[in-house]
Amino acid sequence: MSRGYYIIKNQQEYEELIKTPRKEFKYDKIRILVAKRNKKMRELLENRCYFNGDKKIEGKEYLEFHYFLRKYTYYFGFKSKEENEMAGKILEKRGNWRPYNPKKDKDKVDFMYIYADFKYDKRLFSLKCLLKNVTIKRGIKSTDKNILFEELEKIPSAKEYLVGNYYVNLKNMNMNMIRKMFEKYDVLIFKPIHGWSGIGVEVFESFQKFYDYVNSDFFKKSLDPIKKKIPNKDLNKFNDWVLQEYINNPMLIDGKKFHIRGYSLVHQEKKYILRRAEIFSAGKNYKKEDYQNKNIHDTHLYRHPDLLKFYPEDLGVNQKIKYEIQQQMENLFHLIGGIDKVFNCYSESKDCYQVFGFDVMITNDYQVKIIEINENPRLPSLEDKFGKYIFENEIRLMVDPIFPPKNKVEEESDFIQVY
Repeated sequence: MSRGYYIIKNQQEYEELIKTPRKEFKYDKIRILVAKRNKKMRELLENRCYFNGDKKIEGKEYLEFHYFLRKYTYYFGFKSKEENEMAGKILEKRGNWRPYNPKKDKDKVDFMYIYADFKYDKRLFSLKCLLKNVTIKRGIKSTDKNILFEELEKIPSAKEYLVGNYYVNLKNMNMNMIRKMFEKYDVLIFKPIHGWSGIGVEVFESFQKFYDYVNSDFFKKSLDPIKKKIPNKDLNKFNDWVLQEYINNPMLIDGKKFHIRGYSLVHQEKKYILRRAEIFSAGKNYKKEDYQNKNIHDTHLYRHPDLLKFYPEDLGVNQKIKYEIQQQMENLFHLIGGIDKVFNCYSESKDCYQVFGFDVMITNDYQVKIIEINENPRLPSLEDKFGKYIFENEIRLMVDPIFPPKNKVEEESDFIQVY
């Protein structure tokens, strides 16, 4: 033993060590070191222990693993008691998890999962955790509706996934440039960069209609729902808007326009997208007119669980086209993955990951077009079948490799690495 660590060379030494009576150990985990070049022991311990990184002692390089003498602890911050209980059961079936106990565990928790509404609750920052589902959100380029397009426009192979895009600042609108946008594109969609759920989004088929709208009292009042949810210090962000080319040749399902809401996951420099996604459609059949009719042109309105469709199974196309669309999705998010190289953690987290929501559309010639990426999506409830599917795949991808389960987990994650 060296400074509280046990240096082992082979599996026999490991097996003997973990059979030692627990009263012999000072801490709730056995801290194990193996030589960095010992590949066989690294592979063995990665499947049985928590990997705590590299360590150097007296000039020698080791890999540090922790064998927990207790069950792993979790803390969940879901919206409802029912969701917290469902999430707990998903972890506890792995055989070596239990809920975090403030009295017993003090301010330390192994895995913390916080729902969108509570992600930045400062009261939780005092809890130190080994893994958390929140990364630092500041300065992420890909979640800015304008910067995302500016960055992708620099990549020649990304242009096929883009629509025309122009940044608009409400305090300094360049009407000449906006007029040129309407001359180039027949129809434009206007939306706030820092908005969500389609609030404030409008479609215009002429410059004059756009000009009249942005100078109207109705437009000023339409901003209130978002302003109420933005801290005063961030109100200037609501001056940031984009005008984008409106996709006038959308692929349709049952005659209706739709968009795909997918989910991506980032962990340090690695990026993933979930194999399945939700499909949200407009309420009425699509037509190239009546652009202010949200029942025709807004695909955010109809999300009743009984009406939802899912990607790729409900696209209504053959397997060859599904495959081609999926290849485009993976290639697009490989390119997006290079925009923000590494996602870092908050100081209270040793390691972290985050799920982002993204919206894409497909044209009637099966070309994928990126619409936006949302840094703080409201994931479906765990009581919803698809919400449970997302959460279980997060656990398989992120939690099981870091905290090896006692009981074998058969399923593999449906998150596909794209970067």
